[in-house]
Amino acid sequence: MGPAVWLFAVTCVVAALSSTPGWVPVHFDEAQYASWLIDPALSYQTKGPLVTFTQSLIEGLALPPLVAMRLPAWVAFLVSGLALLWVGCRAGLREAQLWVLALSLSGAPLVMLLAMVHTTDIWLFAMILVSLGAFAEVVHCDGRQGAEIWWVCMGFALGLGALAKLSIALIPLALFPWVVLRMPHILLTAGPYLGAAVCALIMSPWIAWNLDHDFAHFKHEFGHVARGAGDWTDVISWLPIMVFSVLPVGWLAVFGGLDWRKTRDRLHELGFALRVREAFQVASAVLVLFFVLKGLAGPILINWVLPLVPFLLLGFAARVRWGVSTQGVVTAVQWVLVLAVLFPYTLGWTMQRDAFQKIRGWDAAIQEAAALAGPTAVLSTDHYSVLAWALFYWPERADEGRWDDPTGQVIPESTRRLNHYDRWAVLAQPHERVIHLGASPPEALRARCGQLSFLGDVAVRMPDGAVRSTFGVWECLAFAPTPPWPAMDRH
Repeated sequence: MGPAVWLFAVTCVVAALSSTPGWVPVHFDEAQYASWLIDPALSYQTKGPLVTFTQSLIEGLALPPLVAMRLPAWVAFLVSGLALLWVGCRAGLREAQLWVLALSLSGAPLVMLLAMVHTTDIWLFAMILVSLGAFAEVVHCDGRQGAEIWWVCMGFALGLGALAKLSIALIPLALFPWVVLRMPHILLTAGPYLGAAVCALIMSPWIAWNLDHDFAHFKHEFGHVARGAGDWTDVISWLPIMVFSVLPVGWLAVFGGLDWRKTRDRLHELGFALRVREAFQVASAVLVLFFVLKGLAGPILINWVLPLVPFLLLGFAARVRWGVSTQGVVTAVQWVLVLAVLFPYTLGWTMQRDAFQKIRGWDAAIQEAAALAGPTAVLSTDHYSVLAWALFYWPERADEGRWDDPTGQVIPESTRRLNHYDRWAVLAQPHERVIHLGASPPEALRARCGQLSFLGDVAVRMPDGAVRSTFGVWECLAFAPTPPWPAMDRH
């Protein structure tokens, strides 16, 4: 119970930090997912429906917008922590090792930062861990009597995770080689196919939406896979980045701090737990191979390797030489690093050393833009991130709901990828007035405005007053979508 109580306390700290306005800036992706509540759907152009759906469940509660948006992320983090302890137990970790596991999770900068913002990644992480826990139970049952309920649980977790991010499919694919080699008999039972059916059932909203929209989201995801040739360094450069982003101080354990003989000393105790460890070792090797090959096609973003993080944490807790007290110190040091990243200006650092400068200052900037624009029903921007922040931060009118207006669309261009705002096709209709946020409006917008006026510039300021960028606020009157916008077919 001790590690679980600790994780609950850490969740409360995460909630306190990320619910205080100005402390953890709103990422453009979480603003985008929240703004989709303007027109909820079974799925979306660029992501599945889970994040927006969870927000819709609490949208009617009298909560501050930041809390309403991020509350599901805190729940997902707590689920992640409890599921990791479950997996650790089934992998044969002792009580002290479970404490190390809980402390290393709660001090992992990558995981902590993901827990503070409500994007698809925290749900992906949670459902990966639940699915691994269910699989470990299947192994302990030897895939025989009583395993069906765990296959259902695994299928449910994989399906729910897929509604957040399709990359959860890497988990069953990574486990499959071990199953074929070490437990092929379970493929002859009903369990795996029952789990697959449950997974498909949970994914049915996504499936139905894609069938109705020419597999738009599937094509978008495939666009990430086929990005073109990359540099040879992309093949391996993500490995040290992943380790440092999860265990920046714990990395020191590699230099004499890990004990590779621990498992051999306990072989007679582990039983089926040893098979769980073996399955996870094979799965992690398959995932490493996958990302090495993926690196041939382009850079690997750090959040893409999230499926490897549970195995990294489990391996670390199982092998590290030091005890719980030392890991507590390590966790405290890593939290200092997290706080330094969140509050660089408190340390006297400048914008150049702010890792989050790109997403800071948009709350005040959008409020200033709204004051210049006055009552607004339709927005246009040059990029989806600006539109997402604008829709999230735009002040609501007292006589309307939060998502009643404004609505908007990014200026259509055949050279960019489709985003979900293009599905709304707001700019395919005439409007009396459109407010454009961005640099000098593109010629395509000018040609469709009866009258275009400049209302003023707005600065995006950092906490120390430094101006990172500026954008203009433009008023387009008598907007008409003629000639038609260029066709957009890039996913």
